[in-house]
Amino acid sequence: MAVQYHQLGFSSSYEIEVDPEFPPSGSWRLTEIRIGGRSTDTLVIKVSPKEGEPWVGHFGCEGHNLVVGVFGCPHPEHLLVVTGIEAYLFLVSQPRDVVEVPVHPITAVGRPDGTDLIVVGSFNVLAAIDKGGLLWVTDTLFHDGLELATGPPGKVHVQGWVGFVSTDSEVLTIDPATGKVIAGNWESPHATGERDRRWHREEL
Repeated sequence: MAVQYHQLGFSSSYEIEVDPEFPPSGSWRLTEIRIGGRSTDTLVIKVSPKEGEPWVGHFGCEGHNLVVGVFGCPHPEHLLVVTGIEAYLFLVSQPRDVVEVPVHPITAVGRPDGTDLIVVGSFNVLAAIDKGGLLWVTDTLFHDGLELATGPPGKVHVQGWVGFVSTDSEVLTIDPATGKVIAGNWESPHATGERDRRWHREEL
């Protein structure tokens, strides 16, 4: 399983090694974090913060048509590890205080043009991370097929199925500050009878 570190243009206050060579001594002699159940694939990373002690993370992964990778974040001390099923946000100097992003499985990760966000998407919902950590989670946006889309910089653009087949697609524009839909043909969950999933770190 070939996994890469994607800095996404953000600065970082740590060094990271993906799939590091196991020490000849037979022990890392470092703090080790183990997350995820049994899996045929395991992602191993070694993180060396500028402030704090190095540590090694072991993550069970499921990469079939899902995103698996390691990503830089808006905060230079944050690190996002995506295992296909889950996404975990770390403060690298305190790796045991991990935040699980409430979106899964993971089908899309990226930095929208002109924003200081990293967005994490599943089949029909999107979450955003800023310098303060998890910022917002959208309502249910589509029936299925959510993908990141291109559009004018400074906003978040996504496309997905508004019907039950891929030809019934729509592009939506999301306000990067609030996670609210501001353009596109979209019905609120209140109108469709679906559960309201929207969340924001601050009440907006």
